[in-house]
Amino acid sequence: MCAVNSPSPSASGDRRSRRFVASLAIAGLTGLGAAGFSAALAAPATAETSVLAQTATDTDITLDSQVVDDAGVLSDSEKSEISDLLAKGPKETGVKGYLVFVDNQDPQSLAPQLQSEIGINNGLVIVINTSDRTYGTAPGAKVPTSVTTDVNSAIKENIGDGFPEGGKAVAKVLADESDSGNSAWLWGGVGVLAVGGGGAVVWSKKKRRKDEAAEVETTRSITPGDSSDLAQQPTHALRTVAAEELQSTDESVRKGAQELTTAESEFGVERTRELRKALESSQRTLSQAYGDHQRLANGLVRDEAEERDILIGIIANCGTADKNLNEQAERFATLREKLINAPEIVDKLFQETVDLRTRVPRARATLESLTSRVDPALLSSVNDNPDIADAEITQAEEALSRARELLNLPPGEQGELVDAARAARMAMNQAASQLDSVDRAEVQLREAQSNLESLIDEVDGEITEATEHAASNAELDRTALAAAVEKAKTALADARSRGSQDPLGTYSALLEADGELDIQIDEARGARNSYERTIAMVDRTIADATARLQSVEDTIHTRGSMVGVTARSLAQSAGQALGDARRMRDTRPKDAFHAAQQANNIASQAAQHAQKDIDDYNRRHNNYGGGSGAGSMVTGLVLGSLLSGHGGFGGGFGGGGFGGGGGGGGDFGGGGDFGGF
Repeated sequence: MCAVNSPSPSASGDRRSRRFVASLAIAGLTGLGAAGFSAALAAPATAETSVLAQTATDTDITLDSQVVDDAGVLSDSEKSEISDLLAKGPKETGVKGYLVFVDNQDPQSLAPQLQSEIGINNGLVIVINTSDRTYGTAPGAKVPTSVTTDVNSAIKENIGDGFPEGGKAVAKVLADESDSGNSAWLWGGVGVLAVGGGGAVVWSKKKRRKDEAAEVETTRSITPGDSSDLAQQPTHALRTVAAEELQSTDESVRKGAQELTTAESEFGVERTRELRKALESSQRTLSQAYGDHQRLANGLVRDEAEERDILIGIIANCGTADKNLNEQAERFATLREKLINAPEIVDKLFQETVDLRTRVPRARATLESLTSRVDPALLSSVNDNPDIADAEITQAEEALSRARELLNLPPGEQGELVDAARAARMAMNQAASQLDSVDRAEVQLREAQSNLESLIDEVDGEITEATEHAASNAELDRTALAAAVEKAKTALADARSRGSQDPLGTYSALLEADGELDIQIDEARGARNSYERTIAMVDRTIADATARLQSVEDTIHTRGSMVGVTARSLAQSAGQALGDARRMRDTRPKDAFHAAQQANNIASQAAQHAQKDIDDYNRRHNNYGGGSGAGSMVTGLVLGSLLSGHGGFGGGFGGGGFGGGGGGGGDFGGGGDFGGF
């Protein structure tokens, strides 16, 4: 994007400057100093002498240094000082600046031409035409918009002090150094405005840094796998967080390799297989991320949209890999802690087996009592529970005996100890569950007989809901959902056919299936809600991009040949991106959102280029309302302000070149082709 214009008041001062100029103009019109006002707002040149030669775009200028003084406006010491400041740019702001002073050449065409010749993604070419003080900036693909904006502001606010001072101000922006000196208004020496403007620049930089730091913190707080939220974050924040994730994953992989070596020696290769898989997956992810990072470092990306996709991929992939590897490492840290505490754990488990043994005879007695009070057939699902519990307790005792043998082995040979203790715990849990079922059998029997029908209806409805979720376009675990549905269908059919004969068994099985189905339905509901939110976000972005693109198309239609091929090409690309977004909306909403964002950005660029073309056309054709010099400019400004009361520089600059005055006359709203000068 190439920004070109005669320097104008900064956006933050537009309203104050209009009030100031209007008050002075009124004073002049009433005989209170019109001559003084004209002197204060000196015009840069007459209309006749400000028109640039448009014959050829070729130039013999070569960017063999960061400061090129083809107009001869700098002394050797001034050039050296500016060069030293610009040399700090790549380190301080990440931008390598090239400052070019020319005489009677068009900076609009020269700046992008020079940028194309150097082909540096983090390069920013600034061309200042000394004959009429117009300027052009052409940033590379990786130059932050905020830096280009600050450079433009520095030119506007400082070049009135002279070209050396203006050059230093630009260089200080790129070197990230605040200028404590006074900033003059570009077209004169209005001291009151100069002091305020200089302070505003420093304050603006501090505020921007604070805002950017907050944006980075917001990006850090997003779950790495949440691509939709990441896609809404600014590029500078994505760059910072991607670098942090890359570094974090690198550290995790290094520590994970050490953890694997230790774990294999303690627990054996078989038990550490999951840790090895997580480590190898993280190593592959890290290698890919470093490759992507190198592509960005070498500038091998087409545009900022591709860079953002790569950065989001690095954050998502590295964050997920980091999480998985850390979880496995924590698992083995827990196992190691259990190994250290194994003697106490084994003794505790052994005491629990003794307690379980005493419950078996009581369970047999409970069943005998129930059989005398209810139909024995209704207890078929728990009749064998005491025998099953007795067998499980025996398995636990055998596992604990093996664990005690392993405790006598030297460190490094006790890896099976954790498995033995785990096997004992599982067997004991099974035994306790069998005995608990007997203890609760009478209560559960009454509950099953009264609640089975309502549970059947509930599960039947949940199966229908799960089927609807599975048919949606949301990203959900359809395999897990299908498995839960199948289990629920089986339990449901069994409850309907055998519920009266075995209410305890069928109710218990259906209750378990219902619990698993509930979990999967909750997951599916969350996925569908997320999908619907993403769809809504896509629709809003598509609508915004469509409106923005339509405005550009309307301008091209009404202004005809005034709008050049770049704006038209960008409008075409924006339309294609919009088409992609609409096609992917239902099936790939996240990709559709990225495409809609890209369309919005491209449409914005098209609007900027179209406005630039119109401004350039007006400038070339001397479209300043028929006058020349400061008098015509002031007359148009004052009359436009007085008659319309708004609209930037308003009417009076001739036929809408700088806006049509009032609420109309401009292509993008009142006061200018794109909303004000």
